Amino acid sequence: MALTKIPVNIITGFLGVGKTTALQNVLKRKPADERWAVIINEFGAVSIDHTPFAGADENALVVKEVAGGCICCTANLPMQMTLTMVLRQVKPHRILIEPTGIGHPEAILDMLRGKFLKDVLDIRATVCMVDPRQWDNEDYREHETFIDQITLADVLIANKVDLAGDALTQEFLHWAKELFPPKILIGAVEHGDIDPNWLNIEPFPNRKALHPHAHEHEHHHRHASEELPIPELGKPLMRESHGLGRYSCGWVFSPDEVFELPKLKAWIASLQNVERVKGAFRTGVDWVLINAVRGEFTIEYLAYRRDSRVECIAAGPLPWKTLEEGLKGCLLHVPEMKTV
Repeated sequence: MALTKIPVNIITGFLGVGKTTALQNVLKRKPADERWAVIINEFGAVSIDHTPFAGADENALVVKEVAGGCICCTANLPMQMTLTMVLRQVKPHRILIEPTGIGHPEAILDMLRGKFLKDVLDIRATVCMVDPRQWDNEDYREHETFIDQITLADVLIANKVDLAGDALTQEFLHWAKELFPPKILIGAVEHGDIDPNWLNIEPFPNRKALHPHAHEHEHHHRHASEELPIPELGKPLMRESHGLGRYSCGWVFSPDEVFELPKLKAWIASLQNVERVKGAFRTGVDWVLINAVRGEFTIEYLAYRRDSRVECIAAGPLPWKTLEEGLKGCLLHVPEMKTV
């Protein structure tokens, strides 16, 4: 009896393009009788992207993190270990892999095609999401990893077209249609609303990276098994990371500390030279996910309750301790009870 291979997709796209939102939308429409696994890789040492999936039925969805590094490195054993564990323990009907936004997809594809996995996995379309406003920015269009995320995609999707506008969206779509080898599907969506049927598209067999050595430089990794402890009240944990031309700093706060949402919004709006901010915060009885890119941010409610955590990513090192003091200033200060 032939072994049924497990379909697997890679969902790529640069920082802040909306990959996690797209994953959420796809998972809402997956077959009810299937159990899917999602492997999420984040650049920073404080993971955030798993928080929207908290509370999910593990019989239907299992989310695993590979944090504090880049799964695109050929020697990234934590990724291989995570994938092996998912195959053996979860036995999913489909696997979705979301690399860090500044990750290069080629090494992941090579690993999935390797001799230990080729008989187990059925590699389906690699999906790349692009914000047309990023594509219109020369700094992005000259970035080798950004170029190869597009080059290696079978399905190329313009996201946030409501914000990009019709003229820029059409310019991007016209440019995309001229690419060679051609994309199997080119689409345009708002709010990461991609069609789950696109995941089943068969990949083009011979796509090659234009810049295969773009990742051959220093990386900073946190071992995947390192579990950050729950911090004490008033003593947030801080973790820095660097590599891939980016610097990040993340903080984890005690679950007993409560943030004021208006102050958080003002703090985010005040940040200078920060490319991306993403955080899960306790704001009273509710917990929210704040995702900010270039001054635009979204807020959604979370079932996540473990702690409050946030990650900032920038093109260079920043005065992280000053940012930490700003974060502390967003906390709700409860007057201490006086003892008689």
